[in-house]
Amino acid sequence: MSDKLKPRLLVVDDDLGVIAAYRLVLEKVSGGAVQSLFGLDVLESELFGTKQLDEPPLEWRVKFLDQGIDAVKAVQWAIDDNDPFTAIFLDVRMPPGIDGYEAAEQIRKIDANVHIVIVTGYSDYTEEDFIEIAGPQSHLTYMPKPVWPDQLRNVARILASETKEERWSGGLKLIAG
Repeated sequence: MSDKLKPRLLVVDDDLGVIAAYRLVLEKVSGGAVQSLFGLDVLESELFGTKQLDEPPLEWRVKFLDQGIDAVKAVQWAIDDNDPFTAIFLDVRMPPGIDGYEAAEQIRKIDANVHIVIVTGYSDYTEEDFIEIAGPQSHLTYMPKPVWPDQLRNVARILASETKEERWSGGLKLIAG
């Protein structure tokens, strides 16, 4: 599959340790080398009872950013390039710049179709607040941290594999916790 045809995911979190965790969960499926090199696939299977080794490889591209304003710019560039993101995994608290709430609001104005996944350990905003500025609800998922690798990978898999019609028909409503 051509790279431009693969769904694009955007991960935005100010904590570089969290970004590293996202990389292990989301990039191992396409490259596999990092995961296998450290034996993390076997360890994950033993610890969490997952069968990741039997899963078919996923086909997506992931971009990682650490600030909300950079996410807004990336979404605009992707739209301008006619290669929009399928989903955005967005933290809420990201000092010193704009927070995830403001980023989600600006992103929704740029791209009405992108699915925004709010992934946060603590937020000054409720899920309803996000629906109001970044809805509709069918385009929004709220996942409180901590998120298990399988949960994150499954949400990414659903969003990357379903057609827009399937994804938006009833909304992806996953509350991790």
